Amino acid sequence: MIAGNAAALAQTEKFEKPMKELCMFWWAFALRGGGAVLFAGFLFYSGSFFGTIFFDPIMFVMLALILGFYILSNGILLGVASGFAAEHQVGIWRLLLAECIFDTALGTYVGLMIVLSTESLAWLAGLHALGTGCFLAALAWKLRASKAYSGILGVTGLLAVAAGFAFVLHRGAASRSATHWLGGFELFYGVIIFIFAEGLHRHHVPVLRGESAEFR
Repeated sequence: MIAGNAAALAQTEKFEKPMKELCMFWWAFALRGGGAVLFAGFLFYSGSFFGTIFFDPIMFVMLALILGFYILSNGILLGVASGFAAEHQVGIWRLLLAECIFDTALGTYVGLMIVLSTESLAWLAGLHALGTGCFLAALAWKLRASKAYSGILGVTGLLAVAAGFAFVLHRGAASRSATHWLGGFELFYGVIIFIFAEGLHRHHVPVLRGESAEFR
């Protein structure tokens, strides 16, 4: 009986370990969530100018630079987080590094393009959403011990993948519509990630104190 309880406790601790380790990275997810919300605001604001005050080419140059900087900054942030995780021997560092490489490559490519078009914007938004969705799904699997957090990340990942396919399939949409759709996706993603970061931060202090933190 006692041996069975000890084995069950050890198994629970094994599955909850990634979640406890991830608590120290709450700041990285908070920054990503806040950045996504700000970027969404910019997209909604800039999208209203397409075909009105500024010429479309000028808006596309500005949008390419901002989009490239946003994705590249996410990659840099993930690189810092993955290095910090590797230093503290946190097993999730490989996933963070993989997403860092993806975002860095995509952000650099967008920034070097300088000029976007409606179709290229949809393609790049689709790639960004697909990559984000895949990494969220992988993170959800890593944190499967916590049904609540894993469920939120898993559903968000599936929605991100669906949004990515929608961008690609509707790449002929008007510039204003494509920009607003991307803004809606970034707003949704930013809010979910910020909620996730808040949950990690809420459990961070008990973990630091060596107390038990329930991840349900």
